Amino acid sequence: MLPLQTKPMHIQELETPAIVVDLAVMESNIRSMAEYCQSHGFGLRPHTKTHKIPAIARMQVDAGSRGITVAKPGEAEVMSGAGLDDILVHYPVFGDSKLDRLAVLARERKIILAVDSPVTAEAISRAASRAGSSIRILVEFDSGMRRCGVASPDNVEALAQQIAKLPNVTFSGITTYPGHIWDEPAHQGSAVAELSAKFQAILDRLRRSGFECEIVSAGSTPAARSSHLASQLTEIRPGTYVFNDRNTMGVGACTLADCALRVLVTVVSTAVSGRAVVDGGSKTFSSDRWISGTKNGFGLVVEHPEVEFATMSEEHGTLELGDSGYSPKVGDRLTIVPNHVCACVNLHDQLHYHRDSIVEGAWQVAGRGKVR
Repeated sequence: MLPLQTKPMHIQELETPAIVVDLAVMESNIRSMAEYCQSHGFGLRPHTKTHKIPAIARMQVDAGSRGITVAKPGEAEVMSGAGLDDILVHYPVFGDSKLDRLAVLARERKIILAVDSPVTAEAISRAASRAGSSIRILVEFDSGMRRCGVASPDNVEALAQQIAKLPNVTFSGITTYPGHIWDEPAHQGSAVAELSAKFQAILDRLRRSGFECEIVSAGSTPAARSSHLASQLTEIRPGTYVFNDRNTMGVGACTLADCALRVLVTVVSTAVSGRAVVDGGSKTFSSDRWISGTKNGFGLVVEHPEVEFATMSEEHGTLELGDSGYSPKVGDRLTIVPNHVCACVNLHDQLHYHRDSIVEGAWQVAGRGKVR
């Protein structure tokens, strides 16, 4: 929690480096994505890996989300412990201890797991049987990301048939992560049409074998608002949209005005000509690169966008001033939009939230570090 305050605190009074979240922008992002999904007749299951904060997940559910997505059992436990339900663990979880924890959660919560291996499905079944619970399973297929997911409709059908024979688990549908779609939204039509065709081929194959899919799931923030072009979808799982970041902005999926989260830093050195050093490095921002736009730098300096956030060490961030005309002084405060907000948030204990730059409080990042 924030220290007790005798008067309202402006965000510029916070010790740095600090993450600050504009509540009005975040609420608008939450509302806008929920309205988009509702208008097109499919559900929203936001990926909470972006914020890892139960209070924000609750805001998303209250705005109309049907449930939430997490990556790891530890995140599922954090969200379940805060009263969240209908949790999709979209990660190939394996290991008896991890699956036993999820199976225990499934006694009181609706738990869904994504799998791409019969070995994993069998392990889930054994864990659910030990716990006396039931877990729903989605078969993940690779739609182009080439990370996880089976390769073909035949593979999906075979895995669904194997799941159907297992106790304490239910085949509930199919899922994919179309994270390879990084075209500008106006140019995503052909990529989403290809995704839609893959969904249809799988659904046709499953129906011939007597399987119906309650859930047809996909998700990524860059392609979220093209999801209506894939008519088979029953839900999407964007995560970054709640805050947005420089990568999302760079691909044209949001504007700077939609970036609710900034990292507040202080200039701590101007000793080297042509450069300024701020008090945030890779332990503040993460070292994730800018994968959209011109692909240079580690964040957008909001007050001086012509200045390049060029290099980082663990605690130092180096700004290349170039011919920007900016003459920094030690003590200057700057706000930076990180390249990848999810990795950035996971480095911090607290996010400070504000309205009109007046701090209203802070959230603990309850799910940070939950990598198991």
